[in-house]
Amino acid sequence: MRQKIRDLLWERGLNMREASLAIGRNVSYVHGFLERGTPKVLSHLDAEKLAEVLECGVQDLRHAERPPTRKGRGRKPRRGLAPEGSPVPLAGIREVEVEASAGPGALADEFVAEKARWFLPEGMIRYEAGAVPDAVRVLRVRGESMEPELSEGDRLLVDTSKRVPATGEMFVLWDGNGLVVKRVELVDGAGGEPGLRLKSTNADYADYTAPAGDVHVVGKVLWTVRKV
Repeated sequence: MRQKIRDLLWERGLNMREASLAIGRNVSYVHGFLERGTPKVLSHLDAEKLAEVLECGVQDLRHAERPPTRKGRGRKPRRGLAPEGSPVPLAGIREVEVEASAGPGALADEFVAEKARWFLPEGMIRYEAGAVPDAVRVLRVRGESMEPELSEGDRLLVDTSKRVPATGEMFVLWDGNGLVVKRVELVDGAGGEPGLRLKSTNADYADYTAPAGDVHVVGKVLWTVRKV
């Protein structure tokens, strides 16, 4: 195709500089395209203008096939992100329903029923949340004590390997009466024993304190999933 352009330039009595200016480009544009291969392919607009200058059909200035692009040095993919063109590994996360009488062993297999399985990017769980997929469970929010932060029916992704409470964080726990989700605060309990203050977002629900030894932490809430 490049030789075809050279022939047409000679037939029309034009040089590369004149052709470049005629299509509204800098004086070395056509020379660069023909002699250095820059650009590799004429844009559609440039091809149309050059075809008009050379009095030929635009199809005469098209490559039979688009030249392959040169592979550059690939950047190292970010952790947890699959390289372009490769499948993203997915982790099957169990959504479970806990029996009302489960007690402190709330997520033991004998007390839960698998309701669904969520397939999420494994890298997102490992590197964004810092969790091991096998330790993550999905639980459904019940009640309104955490409104408006959490609503009935919202889903929580809970890391069951993180069971050491930290002030300000949200945890799923067994408070002696049932399974709840609360923000926690480390406090001194009765007699100087460590305690946990369990805090609701909804002002209609009073915060309360329980001895740390009586609270069974099920796991830390990583993310919430809700309808909008």
